[in-house]
Amino acid sequence: MEQLNFTTALLVLTGLISWQAFNNRDMYLKLMFVPYEMKRKNDYFRFLTHGMVHADVNHLLFNLITLYSFGIGVEFYFQQYFGQQVGIILYLLFYFSGIILSSLPDYYRHQDNPGYRAVGASGGVAAIVFGYIFMNPWDRVFWVVPAGLYGVLYIIYSIYMDRNSNDNIGHNAHLWGSLYGIVFVYSLLQLMRPEVLSGIFQNYIPF
Repeated sequence: MEQLNFTTALLVLTGLISWQAFNNRDMYLKLMFVPYEMKRKNDYFRFLTHGMVHADVNHLLFNLITLYSFGIGVEFYFQQYFGQQVGIILYLLFYFSGIILSSLPDYYRHQDNPGYRAVGASGGVAAIVFGYIFMNPWDRVFWVVPAGLYGVLYIIYSIYMDRNSNDNIGHNAHLWGSLYGIVFVYSLLQLMRPEVLSGIFQNYIPF
C-alpha cells in the first residue's frame, strides 16, 4: 500500500494560516499565545492556534523546513511500525500534542505577565525533531551533522535564546517539546512495539 504524506498537509496548513495572519493583525493577535488573557478569558484554544502563526517569514520558513526535514522520516517510521491508518493518527497526535504540552510551562510561568506573548510551531516541531533523533541518533542532518550532535546544539541554542531574546518566539517550548518528543516515542514503542525499541537501542552503539 502506498504511504500517505500528512507532513506536507501540515506544511500547507501552517503556511496558509501564518501567511493570512501576516496580513491580518486582528487574526494574529487572536491566535497567538498570551497566558495572561488565556487565564482570564478562558481562551484555551490558543494552546493550539499559536502553533499556526509565526513572528515573521524567516521564523515560518525555519519551522516549515525543519518540520519537512524530520517530519517525513517520523511519519514514515510511524506508518511502518504501527500501520498506515494508526501511524497517521499517532503522528498527527504527536505533532499537535507537542505544540500544546510544550506550552504548559510557559503558561504557568507567565499567566500573570500581561506583556508575555509567543507564536510558532516550535514545540511541535521540536518534538518531531527529537522523536527522529531518538530513533536515528547517528543519521546525518543536512548530510553533515550527526543527528545526536544537532540535538545538543539545538538545546544549547534554545536555552540561550530563551534567556536573551525578546522576539515573541517560544524558545522555552523548544526545550519542553524536545523532551516530550523523546518521551512520547519511547513510551509509544515500549507500549506497542518493544522489539523495535530494542533494535533502536542496539543501534546506539555504532560499532
